[in-house]
Amino acid sequence: MPNLFVKASVGTDIGVSRNNNEDNYNLNGKYAVYEDDDQTATAFQPPVTQGVFAVFDGMGGQSRGEFASLCAAQTLNKYKDSILSGGVRKVNEYIVDTNKQICNEMEKNNEHIGSTCAILTINDGIAQAYNLGDSSIYHLSKNKITKMTRDHTVAEQLYRMHALTAEEAQRDVRKHRLTKHLGMFEAENILPYISGNVRISNGDMFLLCTDGITNALSEKDIKKIVYMFDGRCKKTVNALIERAIENGSDDNITAMLLRVVNSTNSNTGKRNKKFKFGRHPRLYPFLLGIGVSLAIFIIIISIILAVFT
Repeated sequence: MPNLFVKASVGTDIGVSRNNNEDNYNLNGKYAVYEDDDQTATAFQPPVTQGVFAVFDGMGGQSRGEFASLCAAQTLNKYKDSILSGGVRKVNEYIVDTNKQICNEMEKNNEHIGSTCAILTINDGIAQAYNLGDSSIYHLSKNKITKMTRDHTVAEQLYRMHALTAEEAQRDVRKHRLTKHLGMFEAENILPYISGNVRISNGDMFLLCTDGITNALSEKDIKKIVYMFDGRCKKTVNALIERAIENGSDDNITAMLLRVVNSTNSNTGKRNKKFKFGRHPRLYPFLLGIGVSLAIFIIIISIILAVFT
């Protein structure tokens, strides 16, 4: 089995309807810190064999939702290495710690804030997803898209209880009412949804995104855009954000794309093909024609020179 690497790119945008960006991310240690006059951020991850990747959607209005998502992004750095070695147990420790920090902030300021959380770990050739809230992680492989996370919303609960169809749940206003998120005082209800293990393969892609993407783009739209750019992470992320804005997304928008590559094609995702004449048989008559024409031209020039000298 060849060595496999993961490269990634992330982008976040304030969108067209909000005054500040309450989304954030953690790209294997990198997170966003916004300036007052710049509520966008991007980052790139060169190929690595393992890592922790996440997106967060803050809630609370003004700068308070921004505090919650930034707290979640920063705290993940403290647990990143231990999560890779300790798995589920360390993810739960991270969630409990972050939840406590956000709850302490709420008590101190007498306000309600919170954040979603969607984490993807890549380690020893295995990908696994964890989430609270309605931020999503998708696995794209062999022209198929599979959602690895499960929304913690009232509409999703009703769908799981067969009280709503999938189509009804997607349109239901209760899809925005979260049943789990960071910033809950009921600590026993804070455990995340955990996906099954996915063994990664060369060419696989993983998309992490907030609901600024999923409220504006269907899974079919997402798959089309991702494969349109053939794993070029930055261009794909930009295209997803632009299309979400075009489709009327009224929220902050964050997208992070990871692509699995092998050790021989980590730059482009494709092997560089060497030019071989044998693969281009039409060149033979073309080159022969040039050679004959050049020979005739030289003969003519020689005759002219011989006549006039």
